[in-house]
Amino acid sequence: MEANELFYPEINVAIGSYNFQKGIEIEVYSSKDSYFDWAKTRFTQHFRENIIINKEDKAMIELGYDGVFDEAFEGYVINPISEGSYVNEVILKDDMIHLEKTYITNTFLDATPQEILRFCLNKAGVSDVKISSKTYQKKKVVPIFKKNVISVIEEIHSIWKIQEEFYFSRGVFYWGEKPEQNKIYEFEYGINIISLERPGRVWELETVSAPFIKHSQKIIVRHPKISGEFETKKIVFTTNETGFIRTYIYF
Repeated sequence: MEANELFYPEINVAIGSYNFQKGIEIEVYSSKDSYFDWAKTRFTQHFRENIIINKEDKAMIELGYDGVFDEAFEGYVINPISEGSYVNEVILKDDMIHLEKTYITNTFLDATPQEILRFCLNKAGVSDVKISSKTYQKKKVVPIFKKNVISVIEEIHSIWKIQEEFYFSRGVFYWGEKPEQNKIYEFEYGINIISLERPGRVWELETVSAPFIKHSQKIIVRHPKISGEFETKKIVFTTNETGFIRTYIYF
């Protein structure tokens, strides 16, 4: 990362028909141990009587610098609020809600995991996918009865005795594959690392707004405590109404 890009962090939050650049706090959580990303947005007193937000309204959280933004989160509202039932907080989940609410009843014959998965994703309206091309033996009969697509994926893993990571990233569904990484970002002591601690079994690196970092990506860390190339396990973005933004990277 170039230091001259990181002086003036900005935020843009779009929910339904609204756009916010100020007066809003956000938290975004993205982990390779969770099949979905989720976020919270909190509004200040100024907006309380003016906002109507409905369930499944489209939402996007962008962070950036000098008018150039990166997507930190994209998804949908899962708790509707209105002028009459305002609670000052909106919870968001990513595209995985399409798989949660789509139920499958079908008997698959002579099918591979990929064939079952593609059928289910098609039912859920998900067409932009990256699925592992590993070869698996076909199963003669796989009956599925009233299971949502996430449960079907878990059933696939159980039947074939496999465990592939699956998640959405930038609107694309991945199963057993990872998004292509074109650039490896560096975090260096005294430059863009605010703190580096190990409260548990993973390292927690605190830095400024870094929405271009996603879970499962490689990063380079240069610090007296630890140096090298690492895979990120979890990313958390936080900000408040004054524009104070922090990124926490776990590896």
